[in-house]
Amino acid sequence: MTKNNFEQLNNSNMEFFESAKLSLLDPLGLYLANDVKWIKLNQNWNSLKFPVVIGGKGQPILLLHGFDSSFLEFRRIYKSLKKNFQVIVPDLLGFGFSPRCATNENNPSKIISYLIDLLNTLEITKNLKIIGASMGGSTALKLAFEFPDSINKIMLLSPAGLFGQPKRIPFPFNQIGASFLGLPQVRKSLCRQAFAFPNECVGEMEEQIASIHLGCKGWRNSLASFAKSGGFAGTHKYIQNIPIKTLCGENDRILGKKEINNIRNIEKLNFIGLKNCGHLPHVDLPSLSSKIIQDYFLK
Repeated sequence: MTKNNFEQLNNSNMEFFESAKLSLLDPLGLYLANDVKWIKLNQNWNSLKFPVVIGGKGQPILLLHGFDSSFLEFRRIYKSLKKNFQVIVPDLLGFGFSPRCATNENNPSKIISYLIDLLNTLEITKNLKIIGASMGGSTALKLAFEFPDSINKIMLLSPAGLFGQPKRIPFPFNQIGASFLGLPQVRKSLCRQAFAFPNECVGEMEEQIASIHLGCKGWRNSLASFAKSGGFAGTHKYIQNIPIKTLCGENDRILGKKEINNIRNIEKLNFIGLKNCGHLPHVDLPSLSSKIIQDYFLK
């Protein structure tokens, strides 16, 4: 692929984001999206521009979203955190609104390399705090293992992928699975499953946020590539001496009771269970989650 092709794909992706932003129904989502900066990275990423929310002043916090999600996942805690910190919310490589043409591969190693290059580009190399939600929790632990001198605290929100082994999904099943995840009824079901009380808490705004990035060029192929890699798994082995606190919803139907008990039993994770909360504490209980996060990070 030529440089011009990459630029055309990147411009197309940026244009899609701008139109998607204007269609957002959730005012908190729009507030967050308005703080997106397009950060140009080096030749490792074909000198493309990547969407990164940057707002606020103070010590930096890096927020890492979950599987097949986007930076919009943090819309309900962003404004609160922004009052005391410099908040940085990238789309993980190959997810959200990131340019899918940046690399032919989407796997955990590439995601970590992308985050390290991004942080170096932003000149954030010390006193970094990380919040990792769901798969973002595994990403946070692996990043801390690879970039330890820059990170001083980690907050995990219902972390996924801490146990087990990578389960690689070969072609064509990876493509079939990705197509299945793109079906409207499947998206709606997964969105509802993430909440403790979906009948009361899930409406058009929540469903739109969960699916809006699917319109990015290359969404299916990028997701299929990640599935082929096996994704993040067994990342509890990367736990270092960096302080960690973990929030999990007691009504989490995605992790399930067995996984939550495994998390609870690792002393270094400093587990806190939240009642009336599903898989996304920062979405289900944003005020409480934000208070716990800030109390922990401001100590």
